[in-house]
Amino acid sequence: MKKVLGILILLYGLTACTTNPDFKLYEGGPLNIAVIGDAPEVKEDQVVFEEIDFEDLFDNNLKAYDAVFIMEAKLLEASQGKYADIYLNSNLPFFFIGATTSYRPFLEQEVTYDKDLDLKDVSNHYAIGVEEETYWYFGYIMMWLAKKI
Repeated sequence: MKKVLGILILLYGLTACTTNPDFKLYEGGPLNIAVIGDAPEVKEDQVVFEEIDFEDLFDNNLKAYDAVFIMEAKLLEASQGKYADIYLNSNLPFFFIGATTSYRPFLEQEVTYDKDLDLKDVSNHYAIGVEEETYWYFGYIMMWLAKKI
């Protein structure tokens, strides 16, 4: 749980590039994060990003990571139904960076990112996190935690 909290703090800090607020650096333990898409740049030395592909999700080689970030350019592919069980059944948290829809495209096989309702004007969230059956919305003002039913 401590690693997840560290990742949440890091994720919150990644938004610094959009509004240039003065965020504190993440000072927790080392984090090894798999990234599908282009890895973000961070100032923290103890955070390592390793770029992987969607096919790596099926190889069960994710144990070396603390989380998986799926970047905005890959969200449509991430919403393909064949990945939903991986997101729901993994012990790793998955974060969909730049996602402005609901969690549904990633957890429900019949909904894709381009077909779901865009909520950016309503909720101002910029990412969704999923770990097992818990999901989070990350917004510029606050974080929402919800439990999938």
